[in-house]
Amino acid sequence: MVLGKFVDYPETPDLLFKARYKEFNEKWEKKFGWKLYKPLSLQDEHNFTSLHIPTTNNIKAFCEQILSIVKITIDSLNEKEIARGVTLESNEKGISKFEKFLKSKDCDFPDMIKFLRNLQDLRSGLVAHRFSKSNKSAKRAIQYFDIKEDNLIEVANDIFIKFIHTFNTLETRLLYNGEPIMI
Repeated sequence: MVLGKFVDYPETPDLLFKARYKEFNEKWEKKFGWKLYKPLSLQDEHNFTSLHIPTTNNIKAFCEQILSIVKITIDSLNEKEIARGVTLESNEKGISKFEKFLKSKDCDFPDMIKFLRNLQDLRSGLVAHRFSKSNKSAKRAIQYFDIKEDNLIEVANDIFIKFIHTFNTLETRLLYNGEPIMI
């Protein structure tokens, strides 16, 4: 602003994620009549406001951010609305419901679903439950994200970028019927 240069969107992936998250959810609601991500409770709003790329390769800081991003995305999927008009098996939840919803709209995004499942497994394996070297899902997620002790900042950055790509892909294919969009 000091140099007279204005930007429409933030330039860092974490801040861009936050802007796109809100914008995408509003556009989704205009198209379908319901939000894809349910609003956070007052007690959970801090997960959104404090969401950021960790500044150090500290595992605790990384895990806190993983927990927050999963809470505001995967855990906040509007499963009740997603399930309307979709044939589900008895135990299908969250990501599986979302995948069936997408397929019902002639959209099949296996890489996106793989990303979401690995992120959920990462949260479960590192944050929500005791870590166990025998947890195959957690090990697979650690491999998927190529997590090492010294690259947690980079991994977090990549997760934000993949979510931005997810919003853009869904917006293009579902909200604008494949027409290019300007972000």
